[in-house]
Amino acid sequence: MKYITDLFATVSHRVKPPVCIALGPPWPVANLVKALALPKSEIACAQLDLHQTDRVRECLAEVGANAEVVAVPDLWDLPARFNTVIFPASAHADRELKLDVVEQGYHILAPGGLFLTLSEYEKDSQFAKWQKKIFGKCGETPSSEHGMAFFSTKTDEGERRRHEVKFHARLGEGPSMEFVSRPGTFSYGRFDNGSRAMLEVAEIHEGDRILDLGCGTGAVGCLAAAQAGPTGNVTFIDSSLRAIALAELNAKANNIPNTRFVTATRLQGLGPHEFDVILANPPYYAKADITRLFVEGSRELLKPSGRYYMVTKMPTAVMPLIFETFDDCSVIENRGYSVVISGV
Repeated sequence: MKYITDLFATVSHRVKPPVCIALGPPWPVANLVKALALPKSEIACAQLDLHQTDRVRECLAEVGANAEVVAVPDLWDLPARFNTVIFPASAHADRELKLDVVEQGYHILAPGGLFLTLSEYEKDSQFAKWQKKIFGKCGETPSSEHGMAFFSTKTDEGERRRHEVKFHARLGEGPSMEFVSRPGTFSYGRFDNGSRAMLEVAEIHEGDRILDLGCGTGAVGCLAAAQAGPTGNVTFIDSSLRAIALAELNAKANNIPNTRFVTATRLQGLGPHEFDVILANPPYYAKADITRLFVEGSRELLKPSGRYYMVTKMPTAVMPLIFETFDDCSVIENRGYSVVISGV
């Protein structure tokens, strides 16, 4: 992660506290905090997800740096008190999320504040365009092996422009529902085909208590709730504060009754033997410990005769863990996905 400190050194003279580091991978964030060498009260690290928030704290401790670390659904939930906002833009971040960070970062700057993007791309052509559109002007450093930096100053108060995409989804003859999605959350702009494959296989009864595990926009839980009827119950859980905000918004808009919303990293707040059905679509290209949590943490949450469904494109990777946890399972292939079914 040396690129981030080398690149930052070329523009560090522009930085004035207080500073907000907006998103970014945990190690680059921690190294930036160390390079800034500011009091804890003068620097905040903002993330959308509790897993990332915890990891930033761990990395800060490892490099011997200190900062306020907060999780928010939106950057502009923070007060407009910062004289500098730094965005360490990972090459792997979604284009829509990058644009959203620039847009929202504008609104947490004090008048005359500086927005600074650190891009690891050696030649980046996007941020200059985005920052010119939002701030009016944008300066940049020359292309280098460390990437490029882009800087803009807030000169007036602009309108908030929300970056979101709405989509519709339905199951069989069930009701069509509209969902709002926002950058940085699972199933942005469309209903995920894997989730559809799982719901087409899942057995849901009238009155079932349902857990939408890793809920994202909440589309899975809302569509499943329609099958459980007015006596059913659905709990949405995710580590992303933005995801939970969307799930709550979408459940309310689609008139889903008997709902609960939980933000947690380790399934905190859920009771033993609470659910008839658990629906899981883990980020199977991400760390294996998330998938392990989705499997091992689910067993004690199921009622006797409860049903567990996980959709994946990597069944050989998850089935040993399923067998280890539930003793048995079956697999149904649907829409190019494997739906693993188990229970207690």
